[in-house]
Amino acid sequence: MSPTPSSSVLLSLVRLSALYSSRPICQCLAFRHEWSRNYSSKQTPLPPDAQPSSPISSGASSSSTQLPQPTRKPINNPDVAAALNALASSKKNDNNGNYLIRPIGMRSPPKPTDNTGIDKRTFAQKRADFVDYDKHIEKRRELVREFTKSYFSEMHQYKKNMGKEWIAPKMFFRADKALYMPNFYGTTLASRKATDTTSALKGHLSIVKIYSSVSGERQVNSYFDSPEEALSDVREEEGYQIVDITIPESFVKAWISKFFQYRTKNVVGKTRHSKFFYAQKLPGQLNLAIGAANRYCGYVYLVDRDCKVRWAAGGYATAEEKDSMQRCLHGLVAEDRARQNKK
Repeated sequence: MSPTPSSSVLLSLVRLSALYSSRPICQCLAFRHEWSRNYSSKQTPLPPDAQPSSPISSGASSSSTQLPQPTRKPINNPDVAAALNALASSKKNDNNGNYLIRPIGMRSPPKPTDNTGIDKRTFAQKRADFVDYDKHIEKRRELVREFTKSYFSEMHQYKKNMGKEWIAPKMFFRADKALYMPNFYGTTLASRKATDTTSALKGHLSIVKIYSSVSGERQVNSYFDSPEEALSDVREEEGYQIVDITIPESFVKAWISKFFQYRTKNVVGKTRHSKFFYAQKLPGQLNLAIGAANRYCGYVYLVDRDCKVRWAAGGYATAEEKDSMQRCLHGLVAEDRARQNKK
């Protein structure tokens, strides 16, 4: 029978006691057996603040004990919290069929310098942030949230619903109620120089496709009549553009994607090379602000010339979603042309 960890520690202490004292080890072992017989069966008393307010009998039910309930820490990012509430509202009422009924996105307009990964803080700002306790706590929460998340949780969720967290709305969101698409930063098929997506989206009505895997790419292409149409050139007179944002999961996959860029160039239309991005992952939980919570899924957005998300969908397209996307796209094109004619 192998000794328990506590008995092993006690035996080590006995040997050390025999080594530093003149007593033989047999007397120390006798002391060990006596200590185990007298004290090993006694329970360690609880601290005063942990004592129960009333004694609990052996026949009492467990409901009589008042245990402290764990509290969920609130999400400090208001954009992420609003997006999670919007996604949750689509699941509360079965009458609405899990439709996305609230806008998702960022509350503030994006800037080309956002989410670039380049630290432009001065030395004084870095020193102030280093001694800021609240920022340390927030960073610690992000690390804990990242390391406690299972690597296979997104895969299990993908197998459960194939990335269908919500159903795309039948109509696009109003311009005064819609929220903004965050800025992505990365290279394009046209140039290896890093650039931002906000400059590409500003002033254009866009179909934005975001995916990180082959399964996600298949999902976003299902919103078109054929994969060739999803990768073909878009004529300027049609009134919109298609922007692809690929987010590699790791450095290795990013390197492999860049190595096979020549194949992608042969498939994607030449006029779309400057709109095909290999972007970095959004920092923190900003991906949740636009509902892109699963890296195995693909997401499609209709973004107007002010970078506002007017329509969103995720997962494989249904016949109803394909019809609503085309209907909303034509409606946004008409709205954009009417807006330009007023100017």
